[in-house]
Amino acid sequence: MKKIIIIDDEAHCINVLTSLIKKVHIDYEIIGTFCNPETGLEFIKTNPPDLLFLDIEMPNLNGFTLLDKILPIDFDIIFTTAYDQYAIRAFEYSAINYLLKPITEKSIVKALFNWEKRRKKTSIEQWQLLHKNINSSVINASRIALPTAVGYHIVDIKNIVRCESDNNYTCFFLVNENNLLICKTLKEIEKMLSDYGFLRIHQSHLINPQFVKAILKQDGGTVLMNDKKEIPVSRQKRNEINNILESMLRFGQ
Repeated sequence: MKKIIIIDDEAHCINVLTSLIKKVHIDYEIIGTFCNPETGLEFIKTNPPDLLFLDIEMPNLNGFTLLDKILPIDFDIIFTTAYDQYAIRAFEYSAINYLLKPITEKSIVKALFNWEKRRKKTSIEQWQLLHKNINSSVINASRIALPTAVGYHIVDIKNIVRCESDNNYTCFFLVNENNLLICKTLKEIEKMLSDYGFLRIHQSHLINPQFVKAILKQDGGTVLMNDKKEIPVSRQKRNEINNILESMLRFGQ
C-alpha cells in the first residue's frame, strides 16, 4: 500500500481529494489529513509518506516553508493550487506534479498516473526552482528540470541547442554536455520553450536559433546547427522559418 498524506487548509478540498483517491486507487492508504499545516508537519516527521498532497497558500505556514522544515525530503509531492494557467508554467519548468483546483476525478487520475509513471523522489533543487519561479511577477525561468529515466536533470535553457522527438520521448542536445532522453513529448517541450525563441522547424525537431550556423537551400531546405547536425525544414513552415532565421543571421543575434 502506498502511503499518502494530505495537507490543505480548506477542509472541502481534503474531502474531495480523499474521496477521489479512494475511488480511483484501492491500493493507496491515506494515513493522515490535516487542515493545520503545523500539525501536518509534526506528523510527517514521524510518519513519512510515499506521496504528499500539499497546498501552497496556507495561513501561518505555507507549503514551501513547511518543506524547508523537513529537509531532506524522501517522498514525492503533488502540489494542489488555485494559481492561474500562466503561473502553472512554473510547475512545468520544475517538473513537479500539481493539481489545479477545483480538483476533478479526471485530474486526480491523470496526476496519479503521471506520478506512478515517473516515481522519483522530488529533488530539493526542483521545488526551490518552483518556489523561485512561482514568486516571480513574470515567469522568466533560466533553468528547467528535465525528467529522465534515472531522476531529474536541471539545465540552463540557454545551453539547449536543439530537441529531437523520439516517439513519446524527447532527446535534448546540450552545449558541452551529454545528450538527455527525457520523459516528455516534443509537443510538451515546444509549449514550455516557445517564449525563449525556440522554433519547431519540423515535426521531429525543435531548435534554438542561437545555435544556427547556416541555412542551406538544397534538398528543399535545411538548417545546419553548430553541432554539425543538418535538420530539414518542413514544407509547411519553410517560408516562415527561413525568413526568421535569415533575419537573425543578417542582423546578428
